[in-house]
Amino acid sequence: MFFSCDGRERKHKTNVEVFNASNHKDSILENIKYFPESYFETITDTILSNGFEVKIKTYADMNSSVLNEFKVDTIVHKHYYRDAISEITVLKNKVEIVSEKINKSYFLNRDKELKQYFETANLSGVWVNQNDSISENEISIYIMFCKPETDNYFLNEMIVSNNGTFSIKEII
Repeated sequence: MFFSCDGRERKHKTNVEVFNASNHKDSILENIKYFPESYFETITDTILSNGFEVKIKTYADMNSSVLNEFKVDTIVHKHYYRDAISEITVLKNKVEIVSEKINKSYFLNRDKELKQYFETANLSGVWVNQNDSISENEISIYIMFCKPETDNYFLNEMIVSNNGTFSIKEII
């Protein structure tokens, strides 16, 4: 005995009607995405005329991410935004004066009140502020954290002096 299913009884129904009539109606459909999908690493070397050299290595933390979850119709979308880590090395006249690993933990150790913000934000950029780095005695490095899929950001400035001391202050 052979059976065939050619779908004639469903051809005049919409996809939603067919789905609602099926036994899969109560199952949860998920769409899971990771941003970035795979490991990334960027290295930026900046040499300034005032004797400073800044090396910034930024890479994906494959074990830590921020989840943005939302539902559209019957599909639960889960977007995981991987955290990033930046390693900043500053040299003055070819001598290393600062070496710091920047991530959420680094900032949480400095200010515990950021814990709630960092649950939904991640490091999005570290770069030399070349406009404010023309002094012989110091340079400026911007460090920015953002909440994915929003315009919400947390911008900090790291001021490094020529003797290797530095300070970090919130800009916005």
